[in-house]
Amino acid sequence: MKLIVDEAQRYAKMRAHTAAHLLHAQLCKTFPETKQAGSFVDQDYLRLDFAADRALTGEELLKVQKEVNHLIYAALPVENFETSYDEAIKLWAKAFFEDKYGDTVRVVKVDQNVSTELCGGTHVSNTKDIGCFVLLAQESVASGIKRIVALTGPKVFEYVQEKDQILDDLAEKFSVGQKQVVDKAEKLIKEYEALQNSFGQLQNKLVADMIRGLSNKTNNSEFNTVLEIPSDVDFKVALGQVRKIFENQNFLIYTKEWNFALFMDTGSAKNMIQTLGLKWWWNDQLVQGRDPKVTTIF
Repeated sequence: MKLIVDEAQRYAKMRAHTAAHLLHAQLCKTFPETKQAGSFVDQDYLRLDFAADRALTGEELLKVQKEVNHLIYAALPVENFETSYDEAIKLWAKAFFEDKYGDTVRVVKVDQNVSTELCGGTHVSNTKDIGCFVLLAQESVASGIKRIVALTGPKVFEYVQEKDQILDDLAEKFSVGQKQVVDKAEKLIKEYEALQNSFGQLQNKLVADMIRGLSNKTNNSEFNTVLEIPSDVDFKVALGQVRKIFENQNFLIYTKEWNFALFMDTGSAKNMIQTLGLKWWWNDQLVQGRDPKVTTIF
C-alpha cells in the first residue's frame, strides 16, 4: 500500500495549525484562565474556540493579530517530541483532553516559552514558514465560548487583495484617494441623514395638510373622527399626523386595502374593536389591524 501526500495541501494545513497554537498563546495573555474549547484547521484557514466571559475589544483583536505576526517574523523554532504525560505536564504543556491521553504523549513546543501543547497534529518547523496571519472574525458560539476565525499563508495575500479592490472601487466611485474613503463616506452619510430629515419634515407637512382636507365619515357617537386614508399615503406617517391633529380624540382611520388604526382617548380600544368585530393587535388605547369589514362599517 502506497500513501500519496498532497504537499501543498499538507503545508497549508501545517501553517494554519501552528498559527492556531500561536493564537491560543496570545489569547491566554488576555484571558489567563482560558482553555481551548475546540478547533478546526484547513488549508491556510483556522478556527479556534476558547472559554471567555466576554468578547475581545477591537483594540485587543488588533493587538493579538500584531503579536502573532511578530512571532511569525521572529522565525522561532518549532519542535515536537514524545515524552510521558507526567513529564509533559511538568513542562507546563497545555492539555485540553486530559481523559484521552495515554502514558506517552507528543509535545509541540514553539521556542522556549511561547507555546507548549500536547498535540498529535502536523506543524511547520519554524514560525516564519506560516508567512502571515490575519483575523477574519470573532463570534460567540455558546455561553462563555468565543470563536476566532483567521487565515494564514497565501490566503492572507488573497484576502488583502480582495479588500484592496473593494477600497479601490469605493475610491473610484467617490472620486477620492483610498485614504480619503472613510472621510468621504462619513460626509455622504451625514448628507443623507440631513436629506432624510428634510424629506421626513416635508412628508409630514404634506400628509398633515392632506388629512385636514379629508371629510369626516363618522356615524358612531364613540368616534370624534373617522377618515379614509388614500392608498398612496404612508399609513404609518398618516397615523402619526392624525394623532397630532386630533389629539385627545377618539378616531379611526382606514384604507380601501383594509388597513386600519383605532385610537381611544376615552374608553377601551380593545373593547371597541371587539364590538366592531375587527381583527386587531396592539394595546388598550391604540389598536391596528387589517380587516375587509373596516371599509363597510362607516
